[in-house]
Amino acid sequence: MSKLVITFVCENRHDVESVTIDLDRLGQVSKEDIWRLRTKGSRCAKCGSAKLIYRTSYKK
Repeated sequence: MSKLVITFVCENRHDVESVTIDLDRLGQVSKEDIWRLRTKGSRCAKCGSAKLIYRTSYKK
């Protein structure tokens, strides 16, 4: 588990953007840090929604 992948998803479950973080270099990441990683003003390209949530997964 050396990389954390954060995928921002709109309320209609469309993937909006993904960010990969190297945990070996950065260490722990707080919820506030995760929300700062999102592109400012990002919206879903498919439906235009600005209400986003995020999903996390880990990679080696």
